[in-house]
Amino acid sequence: MRLGVGWNISHPVSRIVELATRSEELGFESFWLHENPMLGDGFASLILTCRGTARIRLGIACTSVITRHPVMIAASAVTLHNESGGRFVLGICLGGFPWLPLIGHPVQPVKETKPLRRLVEAASVIRSLVNGEAAAVNGNFYNVQGFRLMVKASKPIPLYIGALGPRTLRMAPRIFDGVITSPGVLTPLDVRRLVGWVEEGEKNGRKVEKLAYVLSSVSGDEAEAYEAVKRDPFFIYQLSEVVPEESLQQYGVGLGKLPEIREAWRRREIAAAANLISDDMVATLTASGRKEDAINKIEEYSQTGADTLIITPVGNVETVPKTFGPIASSQ
Repeated sequence: MRLGVGWNISHPVSRIVELATRSEELGFESFWLHENPMLGDGFASLILTCRGTARIRLGIACTSVITRHPVMIAASAVTLHNESGGRFVLGICLGGFPWLPLIGHPVQPVKETKPLRRLVEAASVIRSLVNGEAAAVNGNFYNVQGFRLMVKASKPIPLYIGALGPRTLRMAPRIFDGVITSPGVLTPLDVRRLVGWVEEGEKNGRKVEKLAYVLSSVSGDEAEAYEAVKRDPFFIYQLSEVVPEESLQQYGVGLGKLPEIREAWRRREIAAAANLISDDMVATLTASGRKEDAINKIEEYSQTGADTLIITPVGNVETVPKTFGPIASSQ
């Protein structure tokens, strides 16, 4: 198992560069940004980390094939890959469910929106372009005929996919080099189930890197660590709209307040939602609390079959990488 550090682009770019540099110093093998167009530009943020680092892998995990056309994704990927000396990893996904409908792209019903087909078409365009070939895709979503980039990647660019569904995860090893199985707020049993679907696909394809995000808040004061997670909008969104109820039930977490949490989230009342979230929810879905508790939870996630855990700091950003740095540097 390898450890990376992940962050979102809501933070100032200068802080992103600092965290990437510090992550490399502490021995983490990779640094990842998840792009949300409501918060900023992931590619622009990540390219600045190239100058502050020398060895660590730098990844976008993930960017949306809806908000970015595959041609521009490929162009940005080649630029980042060359600027980083061949350390860039490109992750693509459908995009965030809360904001896709706001720009005219509903996610449901899947039979009509065909997300898997869209991702496969996008991957075909991107793969051709980053390999220096002319793209030839006449699909349902993209029509690229004969377009070729005039810049070339210094070496092959790994192409990863972020997904949660069994069909996509089983298909992934046939097309992609890696799979991001968790956005950061899932139980270890959830991650194991998703990794298992990828492993089923590997039987008919090839071995790929399997990654999972894990949110983490660490403090000498357990209540302080938990409170930081409860106030985190991404955690509230995932708890409200992504985490299956049965996943919490498997760990004995009470669901009595969950309808109220969801309603508060839909009204974007963050403080109200945070006050309703229980400690058990945080402990079950993240690697948080005191140092020893967080390390023990990461050990639990390490048994899921994921090759790389991407630890995302919440709360005290400096404490989380320091907590896991000794583990990362020993891998």
